[in-house]
Amino acid sequence: MVNAFEIGVNIFEELVITLFMVLYFGNKYNDWRKHFGFFLTTIVAVLSITFFNSKSAYEGFLGLIFIAIYFFYALIFLKGNKYIELFIAAFINSIVYFIALFSSLIVNMIFNNGSGQLYEMSIDRIILIVMSKILFILSCILLLKFKFNNVTKKETMILLSIMPIITMLSMVGIMSAFIEHDDLKNELLLAAVSVMLANILTYYLFIKMSKDAEQESKIAALEQRYESEKKYAKSVKELYKKTCAIRHNMIEHFQTIGGLLTDKDSKAMKYLQKITKTNLDEIKALVKTDNDCFDAIANIKLAICNNIGIKPQIRVMKHSLDKVQPDDIGVLFGNLFDNAIEASEKTADKRIELDVQKQGDRCSILMMNSIDESVLENNKELSTTKEDKEKHGFGVKSIKLIVEKYDGIIQYFEENGYFYCDIII
Repeated sequence: MVNAFEIGVNIFEELVITLFMVLYFGNKYNDWRKHFGFFLTTIVAVLSITFFNSKSAYEGFLGLIFIAIYFFYALIFLKGNKYIELFIAAFINSIVYFIALFSSLIVNMIFNNGSGQLYEMSIDRIILIVMSKILFILSCILLLKFKFNNVTKKETMILLSIMPIITMLSMVGIMSAFIEHDDLKNELLLAAVSVMLANILTYYLFIKMSKDAEQESKIAALEQRYESEKKYAKSVKELYKKTCAIRHNMIEHFQTIGGLLTDKDSKAMKYLQKITKTNLDEIKALVKTDNDCFDAIANIKLAICNNIGIKPQIRVMKHSLDKVQPDDIGVLFGNLFDNAIEASEKTADKRIELDVQKQGDRCSILMMNSIDESVLENNKELSTTKEDKEKHGFGVKSIKLIVEKYDGIIQYFEENGYFYCDIII
């Protein structure tokens, strides 16, 4: 009866740990292997603890066995980085050992019946088991709330993994001291809590480094996108100049051909007049300012507006963009237009307005687009709403990057059915 009860407790604990690993990393497979790996790991863990307990094996050795079981389960059947899997396998096992020791000390303090009562079938033992399992489940929930899977340097992760292993071995030593000297329970409790606090600090460092790694990855992706957009802006400017030159030359050629035709009412003359007024007019400059780079980007975006029925209105003061680098003009206005076009295309009014003015030695940029409902109400950070978030959401970040480069100010607001992006650089 006692053995059956203990085996049942072990099965429950191993099921919780295996489920925790699944929820932390996620299944690698969605077929039969998902269930096979889960139950195989649970069975191996339960058999291991039953076998080694029957042999009175050293608890520290048993702890290392469990770390290996959880690690190989995560490595084979779960998603994630192997170094993070090693760290979490070691950390969750250290939590198990700490809670077992902590609960034993607390229950012993309450009933003061001696440590031997905790390992026999008694009310002390039942309270100890219930208390420890509740604390363990709460710990798993807390860890899942603060889970991170971002990869840091492997050397760092290996060093971090050593700390929970040391914690586990320390708990084994403290537990042995408690069994031999239960009169020192206050001192041993303090020692156990101190060691665990150091272990928690290790997890905090893991979270901090994971966040830093995530931020570095985002910055690298943003810089890569920024450089790509700069090259695109440069190529657009060159293409725009060539297109304007070709258009001008084509008109001259057609006019020359028209002058050489003797029959002014012929089909050839009418055809020349038709393509001059239609096809060539389609590639004419829709906006012309004193900044070629702005013209290149703006005319491409305005052509898109015309094709999808958006009504654009552009006002640009002379010399307002003189202090902004051409590459930055391309990236900044390219993203402003893209965001405005994407938003206004979905509305009934379909309207975009851009006002660029010179304010002293600064440049004021106000882009507005029509909206049917509030954007900022449910998305104040203007995060991308597209499914593939790793490949989208760079537009707003690129704009912010350029504004910061010029020590500028950017703010977003909504008014009278319009969304505004107000920039000072």
